[in-house]
Amino acid sequence: MKRLSLFSFFALLVVAVLTSCRSIDFTHSSVTRFAPLSGWKGQAYQGMAIYKDYMLSLQNTGLATLYTIDNSGLTEIKKIQLESHAKTNHSNVAFFGTERYAAGDVLPVVYVSQCYNGVVGGRKDVCYVERIGLDGSSTLVQTIVFDDSRKLFGYALQWIIDYDRRLLIGYGNTIENLNPENRFRIVTFRLPRLSDGEVVTLTESDIIENYTIQDYTSEFPSVQIGQGACVRKGMMIMPVGLGTKQHPSLFYVWDLRRHRLVNRLDWTAAVPYEFEDCDFHGRDLYIQTNGNGVYVVRDKMAKK
Repeated sequence: MKRLSLFSFFALLVVAVLTSCRSIDFTHSSVTRFAPLSGWKGQAYQGMAIYKDYMLSLQNTGLATLYTIDNSGLTEIKKIQLESHAKTNHSNVAFFGTERYAAGDVLPVVYVSQCYNGVVGGRKDVCYVERIGLDGSSTLVQTIVFDDSRKLFGYALQWIIDYDRRLLIGYGNTIENLNPENRFRIVTFRLPRLSDGEVVTLTESDIIENYTIQDYTSEFPSVQIGQGACVRKGMMIMPVGLGTKQHPSLFYVWDLRRHRLVNRLDWTAAVPYEFEDCDFHGRDLYIQTNGNGVYVVRDKMAKK
């Protein structure tokens, strides 16, 4: 086998690093309706997460529907009531984690943002960790709570994962959506393991990074209707808004490493509905809406 020269080795290394660090840019993306949803009646659609060819769609109070997803659309597997189901579980954001509860589980555990403007059982804005079975079973295996003693967040704290760096990211408003003094805060923690216990309490001493997007740019408005998010290649992808003239369907990409805004796009014409949550299936981004199913965003830069 022919051996690489030292120069060739470092040249390949540089190319690999630059490729892995390249920003995801949706400037030239197409946004089209992908499929309808067949969820529970009577509750608004909220969080959504994708793992391989499975999509979990959440609705207010902790109701869920599990689908298979492929290029032709969605096929329902089961309707599920989360064990954390309650009037106080808004289920605003969801994502699959990095661990399985048991070795034979098909799906990793799923993380669900409570996102409720009130204290429940002495806790606020917790992250529920549920074990989901293909048979429609759901078991609450962990609850993560941030002891926000200094009130860093107002309405409300939500949760996502940076898979590459194994970080749990808390994000949300410092006050609330429509207050001109509001800021959008991001805090990061080490992602707790399931072995850390049934209840994990995070404190300010656990924070790795703490800042507001407005510390770095004025392009992200203080007044906006925040929704779900996901992370890909160090980019935090955030659809916001209600699809109206007052609160348009806007789409932001925030570089978590460089602290800079990569995209600010207005997709109201393509999606005149409330954005809810988003995740990737292969190279394509899927966005769940409240009112018109799921949309797909296709971009040549968004590759595995």
